[in-house]
Amino acid sequence: MENAEFQQHAARIEELVSRVTAISDDDARTTALEMMQSFMDLHGSGFARLVELLSEAGEPGRTALATLGRDPLLCGLLVLYGVHPVSVQDRVAEALERISPQLRKRSSGVELQGIDGDVVRLTLQGSGHGCGSSPDALKSIVEQAVREVAPEIFEVAIELPRNAQSGFVPLNTLQAPTSEEKRYEESAA
Repeated sequence: MENAEFQQHAARIEELVSRVTAISDDDARTTALEMMQSFMDLHGSGFARLVELLSEAGEPGRTALATLGRDPLLCGLLVLYGVHPVSVQDRVAEALERISPQLRKRSSGVELQGIDGDVVRLTLQGSGHGCGSSPDALKSIVEQAVREVAPEIFEVAIELPRNAQSGFVPLNTLQAPTSEEKRYEESAA
């Protein structure tokens, strides 16, 4: 589940920043922007210290930190302040590992090709046959998992396997073999 609460707060903050930057009074605008930056700096320092203390607390602290880092709201805040204890590469790999059983049930899989800046490149694998296994459904599962753990990612680029590029199924693959095709199969066996 993508973190709707974090997204709502981020959108509201963006809206307010736009309103503040539109203030015509230079002094009021500068003061408001400096105040917002001071709040951001304070919160960033607090999150950095929290991560530092938990990291230094041994295994229980690292376990607690890992739990906090997986929480969608806190993950977004840790990323915002640049102190998430787990690299984006590891978070994405963990998310893909977590959804692999779900994809296997749909005769599919996903492979991480790489992360270029704020773009995650993935390749869907397998036939993807079965209920809820359309390429769009599979892409949605994968994209949601990635965005949940890596809100800083701008784009999730997913390459489909060649057999999934088209939803077209040739009619002859659905028809029973003709009597001539049956004779050929029998003679080849």
